Amino acid sequence: MVLMARRDEGSDGHRRPRPRPPLPQRVTGSGDEGEMTYLELIEALRAIDGLVDVTGGHGDRPNFHLRHKPFLHFHIDQDGGGLYADARLGGGPPADFEPIWASTPGEREDLLRRVRRHARRTLRR
Repeated sequence: MVLMARRDEGSDGHRRPRPRPPLPQRVTGSGDEGEMTYLELIEALRAIDGLVDVTGGHGDRPNFHLRHKPFLHFHIDQDGGGLYADARLGGGPPADFEPIWASTPGEREDLLRRVRRHARRTLRR
């Protein structure tokens, strides 16, 4: 099997990881009137058809797959910004993970809304 290298890289046949996208700017006062906790977000994610927590419910930062492929996992911002999720909300197989804030109730509700929409679209195909 021959692997294709990107044109701008050396010709050793190995793919190089893409640089991590930067965290998006945070919008202050973005509908934080909801009271969704992190645990409620995780339970709501586990309830979405097609989304599977591959950590088996263990650990404080679950890892979700959609259609047997990595889809969403959580990180803590090292710069003190809080919690964010990396999610593959783009299209197609080469879609990269996109960082999405999940520290405030409003951010968690926005993440859940986007994940539900993506899962519905993906499972209809």
